[in-house]
Amino acid sequence: MAGALKRLMTAGGREQGENIDLTGYTLLVSSLFSSPASIIPGGIAGILTPFLCWISTGMDIFMSLTILVTLIVILRIVTVIAYRRRNHANDSYAQTRRWDRDYFLGATAFSAALGYSCYVALVQTDDPAAHITSVASTIALASGYVARNAGRPKFVAVQLLTFCIPMAIGLIGAHNPYYRYIGYFAFLYVAANIAITNSLHRNLLALSDANKQSKALASALHSQNLTLDAALNTMIDGLAMFDRSLKLAVSNAPHSTLYGLPETLALPGTPLTAIARFLVERQVISQEQLRDIRTALTEVQTTQQATSREVVTRGGLVLVVTLAPAAEGGILMLTEDATERKATEARIEQMARFDELTGLANRFEYTTQINETFAKLERTGDGFALLYLDLDGFKQVNDSLGHDIGDHVLMETASRLRGAIRSNDMLARFGGDEFLLILPSADHLVVTAIAQRMIDVMSKAFDVDGKTVYVTASIGIAMAPLDGANPADLLRHADTALYKAKSAGRNMLMFFNPAMAEEMMERHEIEVDLRKACVDGSLELYYQPIIDLKTQKVVSREALMRWRHPTRGMVPPSVFIPIAEQSGLIAGMGDWAIRQACRDAASWEPGIGVSVNVSPLQFREPRRIVETVKEALLASQLESRRLMLEVTESLLIEDDKLALSVLDELRALGVTFALDDFGTGYSSLAYLSTYPFAQVKIDQSFAREVHTNEASKAVIEAVCQLARRLQMNVVVEGIETEQQRIAVQLLGAHRAQGFLFGRPEALASIKGRNGSGNRSVA
Repeated sequence: MAGALKRLMTAGGREQGENIDLTGYTLLVSSLFSSPASIIPGGIAGILTPFLCWISTGMDIFMSLTILVTLIVILRIVTVIAYRRRNHANDSYAQTRRWDRDYFLGATAFSAALGYSCYVALVQTDDPAAHITSVASTIALASGYVARNAGRPKFVAVQLLTFCIPMAIGLIGAHNPYYRYIGYFAFLYVAANIAITNSLHRNLLALSDANKQSKALASALHSQNLTLDAALNTMIDGLAMFDRSLKLAVSNAPHSTLYGLPETLALPGTPLTAIARFLVERQVISQEQLRDIRTALTEVQTTQQATSREVVTRGGLVLVVTLAPAAEGGILMLTEDATERKATEARIEQMARFDELTGLANRFEYTTQINETFAKLERTGDGFALLYLDLDGFKQVNDSLGHDIGDHVLMETASRLRGAIRSNDMLARFGGDEFLLILPSADHLVVTAIAQRMIDVMSKAFDVDGKTVYVTASIGIAMAPLDGANPADLLRHADTALYKAKSAGRNMLMFFNPAMAEEMMERHEIEVDLRKACVDGSLELYYQPIIDLKTQKVVSREALMRWRHPTRGMVPPSVFIPIAEQSGLIAGMGDWAIRQACRDAASWEPGIGVSVNVSPLQFREPRRIVETVKEALLASQLESRRLMLEVTESLLIEDDKLALSVLDELRALGVTFALDDFGTGYSSLAYLSTYPFAQVKIDQSFAREVHTNEASKAVIEAVCQLARRLQMNVVVEGIETEQQRIAVQLLGAHRAQGFLFGRPEALASIKGRNGSGNRSVA
């Protein structure tokens, strides 16, 4: 503004406002009209001055001057009022200049009138009262001009000259010689006041510059504060800074929002203790959490190192509070709303450690837990048990009813098993339908009780989407450290025990013992050798005759697989067939058996059929078995009616719809079917009427007891009667004596098979003994 004032003082009478600070000029002019109260008392004093001289001297000129001053004062007041009634924010330079000129002219006219009045009183009268009144009034009003208009030094100079020069001339020309010295002194008075005015003007200029700089700094600071506020309040995290005495210096909106603080507790100067008391009283945080944060504060103040704490509020927010040292001993508090991040981390950890379907620990978590349990074993010597559970029949459920049903069964299984174990037992889904349980107990009775409880809860039917599903459980148990000193050995031995439980009939538990390991090793060796036998042709087919009880002639031969091991000799089918089924070899072996039996049957007596046993596992690949039968019949040129496939009722239990579709497709080729080993399993007579069987074979156990057990005799008779009505043949297996043959024939059996009629033998032996004719065994 100093520059503006300088330009204003040198603008002269220019009509245009080029290079003029209009805003500063407007403010300067506005200051002239800012105080009507100061003009009115001065105006009254001015009016009284000639009026008092008139009273004292009675000279008419003073009355005339009184009227003139009165008119001038009135005009000045009217001008001030007119100015103040208008809004001058948009005034042009010319308008502002006009108001400035009006004020100057009014003040100059006022000064000139009073100056002339003082001159007349001093020169034309000898009245002391008039002299004193005029001089005192002139000096007082002149001093007032200096005080009020120091910002306009030229204006003040004009007014002083207009006031005081007539007074000085009047004093010099007065009749009193002492007045002459006062007159000269008046010139010094004018010069001194002009100097004072200039000095005040310079001070005002400096003050104006300082004020302008102050406003600029204030504006910049305000702008910076706005920027800082915007930056702080747009932060995602809450921020608060406390001074050395732990009073709030600054905070942002997220800080108040995260803690639910009212505005009164977000004001600078708020003690941290007041904020803490509010948070505890409103139960945003607990007393324990507050103590933890206080400990962290002390730690930061002592070590000057940042530290973090995690706080869970009553509303469920997870806040990560970071405290760090700030300048001058203060504390910076940064609060992150980590609710979503922690939830995401928890979900990731859940996915990494727990099975998504069942919610149980997964293989990774099991590995962690078993390692920790072994570490505890080394420290404390506390033994524990590992239970390896596998679901019996789950694969059939999955394959026949679909994976959705299978998933529901697995979820319900997990729920049932959780209810059967204790809270400190660790249950994991190892994969598929396999589960592992780490049981912190070395007591066989306790382990047995929990394992049996698990088996019992699994024996109940599953109701899934209106379908009733039965799935049982087999459990293998290994005890640490007796059965394994490390996780791998313990798991392997629990798996061995599980295999034995399944082999022994399933739906049971079995503890590991060293003999099992030896048996598993032998089984492994047999499996390896069996794979070689499938490749090098070591497998053979032997044939046992099936005779017609009326004609005593051979009507068919059952193909029985044999394996001549190079060191073990003849390995029983009861040993290698289960291994083949469990290792996946059975499909290839079954294909070979069908093809070889068809070739062999085509080479022996016409009219004598061949029966081939088919594993239920082969029916899980329906296209494969159908194509194998087709290719075997075509390659051997064997009549399809001479081929009979023997199946067990386990095939029908596993997936009756799939089995029926495959049986129908094969029957369309002309192949017939026999239900083998009837009486050893569920043995529902409904199978005989539901499925396209041409023959039913009664298990040899009934023939052995036909003379001693009335129940066996009743079963044979009932089956024969039903088969006769359904036009089926009945074959009784295991006939070893003539008495057994007669008994079963009297009960209604059509055919028989057993050592009485012939043992299984190779094709070469049959051909060498019988040639190409039918053999009678009568």
